[in-house]
Amino acid sequence: MELQKHKQVFDKKKVQILAISTDDLNGSLELASKTDIEFPLLFTSADSDVPDSYGVFNLFGDELASASMFLIDKRGEIVWKSIGETTSHFVSSEKVLQQINSPQLSQ
Repeated sequence: MELQKHKQVFDKKKVQILAISTDDLNGSLELASKTDIEFPLLFTSADSDVPDSYGVFNLFGDELASASMFLIDKRGEIVWKSIGETTSHFVSSEKVLQQINSPQLSQ
């Protein structure tokens, strides 16, 4: 995964990465075992409350969370988000780093 490749940069900036999956546990664990992911994978396949609270659940009528990314500050407030408009939504590490370095988040 691209975010993992830049984990040291995120660590230096004190950015914690968490992945939340609504896929079944076996599929996500298989993905993690085939990659070098070192950040936590959280599962909510039995409960849609978390993705629903972020407004990303069932956007395509598939009972899954849309691929999305959120930057949340120390106060727990969403300061940036990218919500997938297609099932192949992708946000590059460079885009995330650009947002982290933006004047709004540097305060």
